[in-house]
Amino acid sequence: MTHKERNARREFLKKIIATSALAGLIPYIDPVEILASSYYGVLPKRPLGKTGYNVGLYSLGGQGTLEIPGKEKESVEIINRAIDLGINYIDTSAYYGRSVEGQDQLALQGTSERYIGKVLKDRRKEVFIATKTHDRSYDGAMRHLEKSIKNLQTDVIDLWQIHNVRSAEKETLDRIFADNGVIKAMEKAKNEGTVRFLGITGHEDPEVLDMLTDRYPFDNVLMAINAADKHHNSFIEQFLPVAVEKKMGIVGMKIPARDRIFDKGGIITMKEAMEYVLTLPVSTIIIGIDKIPELEENIKIASEFKPLSADELLAIEEKVKPHYEHLQFFKGLSDWPADW
Repeated sequence: MTHKERNARREFLKKIIATSALAGLIPYIDPVEILASSYYGVLPKRPLGKTGYNVGLYSLGGQGTLEIPGKEKESVEIINRAIDLGINYIDTSAYYGRSVEGQDQLALQGTSERYIGKVLKDRRKEVFIATKTHDRSYDGAMRHLEKSIKNLQTDVIDLWQIHNVRSAEKETLDRIFADNGVIKAMEKAKNEGTVRFLGITGHEDPEVLDMLTDRYPFDNVLMAINAADKHHNSFIEQFLPVAVEKKMGIVGMKIPARDRIFDKGGIITMKEAMEYVLTLPVSTIIIGIDKIPELEENIKIASEFKPLSADELLAIEEKVKPHYEHLQFFKGLSDWPADW
């Protein structure tokens, strides 16, 4: 990077950091929660867009152990521990259920929702629950919603999202908005009170998210943002400012790139990975968990978070640059896991 390029990037990062303050996304702590704080501290909160809900900086993703068939006991322990430590937002999907050789993949879908439902039946009021449909049709989305409500053991889904809208769908977005498309299902569910808010998610292409939000006032976006983002088709540059301007809830995912940040002797630490994204104007980040100690470590990082400077962000970007394809696999730059 030339001196001129570095200065330009530094100025961009300064502006995006300032955006957090202008958007009201400076972390704050509820004084009441300080009294009940644990060793791991209190999770600071930020507004989830215009929903009126304040979400902890760190949230629980429904993959990792939570999507593995036969891991109900471990998953329930993780979910309960997460809520005990102050997590108040859980993300899952009708799709999540890791494939097992010799078993029907379709039947395994919803595994994550079912595990979460085991906890929600007793702790529903403590958590904002987000799930997704990967079907683009009215009928298919409605079938997913019916199953999600049953799996999650709740009457109302807080946030229902279109799962992983991809670059290849740019030419076929009309089917999403058609009379027999998924948007009609979402609007009906919201009007009937079955879901409260609507959103979209995407891993590979910020442009398709921009196209969708031009056509519909979604409440929330879940998008892939990590420290390698700037090096290819950047969500931070191309869509994050749009989402902030539209006052959407903004949830970041793929923070550790499915733990690839730890490869090659450790590209960056989890602390660097989390703090890089949390310095941006996001509402929260979600990370899937394999074991409770990972959860506790991440919550400790989030509870002690202080925004980084533009130069600190630059330094992290430079560390990941040689490995950006490896860390941006979800944009089609390297091998892509089947259980997206």
